[in-house]
Amino acid sequence: MNQFTIRDIENLCGIRAHTLRVWERRYGIVRPRRKESRHRIYDTDDLRHILRISHLYHRGYKISKIAAMSPEEIRTQTLESQNKSNYESLISQLMETSVDMDEPRFCEVLDQGIRNLGTEQFMIHVIYPFLQMIGLLWMTGNVIPAQEHFASNLIRNCISRQLEALSPVSRGNGGTTVLFCPPGEHHEIPLLFMQYLLTAQGKRCVNLGSNTSEDVIARYVERNAVKTLLVHLITNFTARTPEAYLQALLEGFPEQRIIASGPVFRNAGVSDSRLEYLGSLEEMLAFSRR
Repeated sequence: MNQFTIRDIENLCGIRAHTLRVWERRYGIVRPRRKESRHRIYDTDDLRHILRISHLYHRGYKISKIAAMSPEEIRTQTLESQNKSNYESLISQLMETSVDMDEPRFCEVLDQGIRNLGTEQFMIHVIYPFLQMIGLLWMTGNVIPAQEHFASNLIRNCISRQLEALSPVSRGNGGTTVLFCPPGEHHEIPLLFMQYLLTAQGKRCVNLGSNTSEDVIARYVERNAVKTLLVHLITNFTARTPEAYLQALLEGFPEQRIIASGPVFRNAGVSDSRLEYLGSLEEMLAFSRR
């Protein structure tokens, strides 16, 4: 059985720990177990229940009204109010369905979000915050790897479907941008989203995917007119430092511009006229629209 601290619940539900304690004392919304140290411990059922309360609370329900409902009434009200495009609501739904590994419902929420918000806004305001939350759970040991893979795989498939719906971009349109993750990096959702953004803007790009060696990139560059290489790195699984890796790209591809995207590169100290850093989602969006 998974266990969560009150800080985990705060991060996942968007309700401050102090507020959760007040609600517990005043309304008895949940009764967590206690460690010997008296610290609160929540299980998966507690998380699911608080996610539903959070959903209704963010939709404008007063906590006193929610507290007067039975758990089944809270669940019913949550389901009835889930046809809206509220960001927090969609994130809560994705979190609950990923914890339960409920594939039909997870896909339904993805389709609903894209339909109501559009792919770009849904990715920015729902998917990225959700992935940060599920990543936090994974790092603290509160989800098994299968749950993270479950959610990531369905999101990948969803973005791929949106890409397939876009018109292809011709080769002669301003040079190609090659997207890739370095060896050891397997988080490819940011690459797919950048591919979507560039393609939607009519810019040609090729996604070589995750865990891509420099030899593979070099063979592609030899045969094609490549203007830009964009590397995305979330976790530094490579045998080299980010600085050494960027320096190797600059030396190995002297004709191309290098774009370093992702949190690992934020503090890299390499400076070169051909090198640019994208340190945030906003900077990724700005780059795609140039």
